[in-house]
Amino acid sequence: MKFSYSYIKKLVSEGLPKPQKFADEVAMRSFEIEEIQGDMIDIKITANRWSDAACHMGIAREAATIFGLKENFPVIKELPKKTKEQLKVEIRDLSCSRYFGILMDIKNVSVSPAYMQKILTTCGQRPINGIVDILNYVMLETGQPMHAFDADTIEGGIVVRKAKKGEKITTIDNREIKLRPTDTVIADEKKVIAIAGVKGGKETEITSKTKRIIVESACFDAVSIYRTARDIELRTDASQRYGHGVSPETARTGALRAAALISEICGGEVKGYTDVYPKKQAKRVIKFDIARFIKITGVDLKKTQAFSILKKLGFKVLSDDMVEVPPQRLDVEIFEDLVEEVIRIYGLDAVVSTAPIVPLVPPHSDEIFDYKEKVKNAVTALGFDEIYSYSFGEDETSGVELMNPIGQDKRFMRASLMPGIMTAVLGNRRVFDEIRIFEIGKVFDSLGKEHYSLGFAIRSKKDEQAFRTLKGAIAETMKASGIVDIHFVPKADRLMIEIDEKTAGSLKVAEGGKAAYAEINLEIMMMSAEQEFEYKPISQYPSVMRDISVWMPDNGRVGDVMESMEKAGAKDLIDTDLVDHYQGDDGRISATFRLIFQSYEKTLSDGEIDTEMKRITQILSSFPGLEIR
Repeated sequence: MKFSYSYIKKLVSEGLPKPQKFADEVAMRSFEIEEIQGDMIDIKITANRWSDAACHMGIAREAATIFGLKENFPVIKELPKKTKEQLKVEIRDLSCSRYFGILMDIKNVSVSPAYMQKILTTCGQRPINGIVDILNYVMLETGQPMHAFDADTIEGGIVVRKAKKGEKITTIDNREIKLRPTDTVIADEKKVIAIAGVKGGKETEITSKTKRIIVESACFDAVSIYRTARDIELRTDASQRYGHGVSPETARTGALRAAALISEICGGEVKGYTDVYPKKQAKRVIKFDIARFIKITGVDLKKTQAFSILKKLGFKVLSDDMVEVPPQRLDVEIFEDLVEEVIRIYGLDAVVSTAPIVPLVPPHSDEIFDYKEKVKNAVTALGFDEIYSYSFGEDETSGVELMNPIGQDKRFMRASLMPGIMTAVLGNRRVFDEIRIFEIGKVFDSLGKEHYSLGFAIRSKKDEQAFRTLKGAIAETMKASGIVDIHFVPKADRLMIEIDEKTAGSLKVAEGGKAAYAEINLEIMMMSAEQEFEYKPISQYPSVMRDISVWMPDNGRVGDVMESMEKAGAKDLIDTDLVDHYQGDDGRISATFRLIFQSYEKTLSDGEIDTEMKRITQILSSFPGLEIR
C-alpha cells in the first residue's frame, strides 16, 4: 500500500529519520517495506492489520511508538448540536453495523488544494474534484471509506437493505450491474443509489452543478462486502478495506474530519446529520500478566515498560492490570496478542534463543509398519511399482458399509485389493508393454475385521509366462522378508499359497498366461517371518559367476531345481538366480541359472569352482527328465 512519507512526518512530532532509516526500523518492528521512491513509500500491510494500519494515521502511530515521538494528528471538530434539517436513515440489513450521514450545503464543488492532490497522486489516487478528493484524502488519512451523494437526486430518506430480485444499477464508471438478493445496497425510496461498500451509482454522482450533498461514512460486514465485490468483479479501495474489516468507531472520525474539510475547501455548511448505530462495538479488555509475559518471551521486562509501549500504541491501561484494546485493533483478542505488540516494539532481538528442554525417549516401534517397509523394499527390488487404489468398492462381502459414500460404486470398504489392482492393469495395458505392480493396504472381512494384505499383478503383451514369473517373484519376496516355509498348492484354477501350513493367499493366471494376479495376507506373513537375521560383513575377495543351462520336462518346477542347487553342499555358493527361461516346441522347458561363488577367506581358483560345479551337476542329474545342456 502506498503512503506519502511527507504526510507521515506531519502526523508525528519532529524527529522522524530519513526514509531509509524509517523503512529499516518499521520493517523490523511492524511491516515489510516494498519500495521507496521519492515521497512514496510502499508498505506491505498484513491482512490482520488493515483495520488500523491501512492509513496514514495508523502508520504515524507505529512510527511515533518506534522512534519515541508524539502523535500530531489533526483536531476532530464536533458537528453542531442542533441543525435546521433532518436526515432520514434506516438500516434494514444487519450487515451494516453503523451509518453516519451528514447533509451539507456547498457553495461549489471546487478543486482540491495542491497539497491534497499531491498526497493523492503519491498514493496512486487520481484527483477528480473537491468533494471526491476530500473523501479519498480522509480515507487515506483515517482508514474510513466514504461516499458522497448529490442530495437533490435522492427521493426521501436513505435505506440500507438487500437488493431486490431483478434490480440493476449503473455505477459511476458506467458499468451496468445486475444485483442479487444477497447484495447489500444503499437506496432511497424508489431506486438503488449505491452498492454498499463497493461503488456509488451514476444517478447520484457529484457534478459541478451539485449544491447539496450527503456524506456517507458507514461500516459494513467484511464477509458480505468481500463476496459482493468478488462476484460482480468490481474491486475498489473501499471494498478492499471493508473486506479486511473496519471498526464502526472509525465511521464517526471519518465523517467529522470530512465535514470539516468540506466546510473549509468547498464552503460547506452542515444542515443535518444522523448516526444510526444499532449495536455498539463491544469493548475488549484483557488482563496483562507481566510474569506470564516473561515466561513466554524470556525477556525480563518491567511492567511499566510494557504498559508504556501499549499506551503509545493506543491501548488504555485500566486498574488491576487490565488493558482496553483500541476499537480499530480488530486483530487483538487474547493475552498473547498483547505479548506480540510489546515484544515487537521492544525488539525481537531481545528474545534469546535457547534450546528446548525435552525428554529424550526412544521412538515407538510399530511392528507392522517395519514389516511393511521390509516387504516393500523386497518387492521393488524385483522391479515392481507400488500403487494406491481406492479403499472403497461395491463388494458387500466386507461387511462395512459407509454412511456417506462418495459414489454408489464405492459404498463398502474393500474386501480385497484385487479390484483396484485389476483396474490399474486394465487402465494401463495399452500404454505399457509390461506391467509389474503391487499394493499393500487394509482389507475387511465379512465381520468387519481388518487386516493388511499384499497384492501383486504382472502383465506382458509378448510373454505368456506371467504366471511363472509372478510365482518366482513371490518366492523371492518371501525369502527376503524372512519366510522359509512356503508352498504353492494347486486348487481348481489357481495356486494356494501356504505359509507354515496356513493358507495365506492365492495366485491366479489370466489372459491366457499374459497376466497373473496374487494376493497374500500380510499379517500371516509377518507372524511366520523369522525375526532374527545374522549380520555378515561384505567379503573383500572377488566373486565368480558360472552359468548352467538345463532342459526340464513340461511339468518341471524351476523353484525345485534352484532349491536343490542351493542345498547341494557347495561351500562358497552365495546366490542362485534364474536368468533365462522359455518353453520349446516339444513342450520341454529351457532354463539357465547363474551361480555366484565367493569366499570370505581367499580368492577362489578355477579348480575350486569346478569342484563345486561338479557337486551341483551330480545333484541335477538325479532329477527325472532333466538334461544338462
